[in-house]
Amino acid sequence: MTCSKLRSLPPHCALIVSAATCFPLILPASAQDKPVTPAPAPASSANPATFSYDVVSIKPIKLEPGMSLGTSITDDGFTSRADSLMSLIFQAYPILTSDQIVGLQQSAMAEFYSVQAKMDEETAAALKKLPQDQQQEIRHSMLQAVLADRFNLKVHKETRELPIYNLVIIKNGPKFKETPTGKEDNFNMGWGEITGDGIALGQILGMLSGYARRYVVDKTGLTGKYTFSLKWNPFEGQNLPTAVSDQYPQFRGRPDLFIALEEQLGLKLEPAKGPVDTFIIDHVERPTEN
Repeated sequence: MTCSKLRSLPPHCALIVSAATCFPLILPASAQDKPVTPAPAPASSANPATFSYDVVSIKPIKLEPGMSLGTSITDDGFTSRADSLMSLIFQAYPILTSDQIVGLQQSAMAEFYSVQAKMDEETAAALKKLPQDQQQEIRHSMLQAVLADRFNLKVHKETRELPIYNLVIIKNGPKFKETPTGKEDNFNMGWGEITGDGIALGQILGMLSGYARRYVVDKTGLTGKYTFSLKWNPFEGQNLPTAVSDQYPQFRGRPDLFIALEEQLGLKLEPAKGPVDTFIIDHVERPTEN
């Protein structure tokens, strides 16, 4: 199976293009001495360490107006177009919001790379036999290994108390129903839109966190799969130039995410504080190129 995830980046992944300062980005020795947190092990006996990319190409690329951004994932690897190091870290670790990354200098977000990674046939075949959730965990581990090898990236994980949002049910909510038994899951999560059938609330927390710019925790107590349509204006409140917003007329008249959740689903993002896993950048350099 081949899937393509072409990203229209939400606010937390906004590309920051500014004058880059010099690499390497090296923190004090006390920070560098902290151990790297290993990738989470899959639930089965499959060992992530036995999976690795056979060929990896990383080349710097100049970001041009209108350039297509995204990652194309295939059974035997992936191709990433014009990704920043921050974006690659988002893809390699269980990160939902930018405040979960600490210590990454702005210069690392202003340089972009074309990345191609490919497994050999035996590795790709072994990975394909595993359940989807384990495949994802192993792919994360493989990308972490690439970042460690080519960017000399060293990180450690800490749990910190951060501002979050609790997803809760408002009075007279929720305003959606469970998907009937036997109906096929069929839903879309796109830019400013989540619609369809068979949606578990846990599946949308990542997208909600990205647009809300805070880690979102499900406090609804709803554990089923549901049918609903949520549409909002991802530009609302960003004060973008009119010329930019005019390119996306489909968002005109839509409320922001917070209002849309209440009006369309009977849910609310309630400000709170809570423990959040953060990933501390101890050391990173410009990648070795080939």
